Amino acid sequence: MKTHDVSAPAIWSCGPCKASDKLRKIHAEKVKKSTFNCATGDILRRNYPNLYPPGQILCINCNKYEDTNVHTGLCPSHRSNISILLNEYKQKLSDLIKAKNTSSFTFDIDHNINNSNMFKLLPDTIDTALLHHTNPTTPQDGTYVPREQPWILLLYHLIPADLTELFYMYFGQQKLCDRLLIQYVADFTAALKISTWAVRAQNFKKWEKSLNITSKKKKQYQRHNTHSSRNTLNITCPPSTTTSLRGCYSAYYYNKSLPYFKHLANLDDSTSIRWTTCNFLHSGTWESYRDTLSFNNFDYLPDLTFI
Repeated sequence: MKTHDVSAPAIWSCGPCKASDKLRKIHAEKVKKSTFNCATGDILRRNYPNLYPPGQILCINCNKYEDTNVHTGLCPSHRSNISILLNEYKQKLSDLIKAKNTSSFTFDIDHNINNSNMFKLLPDTIDTALLHHTNPTTPQDGTYVPREQPWILLLYHLIPADLTELFYMYFGQQKLCDRLLIQYVADFTAALKISTWAVRAQNFKKWEKSLNITSKKKKQYQRHNTHSSRNTLNITCPPSTTTSLRGCYSAYYYNKSLPYFKHLANLDDSTSIRWTTCNFLHSGTWESYRDTLSFNNFDYLPDLTFI
């Protein structure tokens, strides 16, 4: 398996001269989505229980299912736009391979692309995943990304093996293959985000505004609760215990399970590592990696470029 590619930052940041703050935001957005920790309704409701209405926060777009990270990729309100994008990028991939391929076997390009689930939207498969979530016997965080819909992984900055296999099949030169793949993924994910994450973020912000929930109130809430928690620890625990518990405080801010089994997920680990420029896909468990992150600023960024 390939490790971190030092040339990747200039590629995935869409330019070599971005300010460090902008790079940090881009990188944070990729890591949060790839670990399913963006500030969707379920996470916000848990982190700010006194700011949001009690009970589940439903998706603002479909008003039927709980607003979670996984639901963003499954939401029925996005399907028509996603279907258009899948057809558009299927054609773009075909054109790209025909124009740049280095393989002597090109007669089956369209056949292989058309047969791939990468560009198929399967409503019945997605509906099954959604219905599974509404089943009262389903455990919390029990909604899973359907393996038969690999394009959904792109919404979380995870690169499907179904896609990389098509590139490796027709581009023999590794450097050329990597460059074209990363650029194609950048364009594809950007288009998908505009039709899903950005739409959701805009509507969710409007809903929050209707409830007078602002970023300022969240910061004040967080500051007050963090201060109260530390005072409680100082009173009830000896110094050594307080120090060890403070290191575990971030546990309050992340989901403890992922919506698929890593060993069964149809994703390309090495390419995802280059894309996100971090090694969490193979450096221990996902949870141990997330323990080292700061989840204190999990609200959506105001600039929708990073949504």
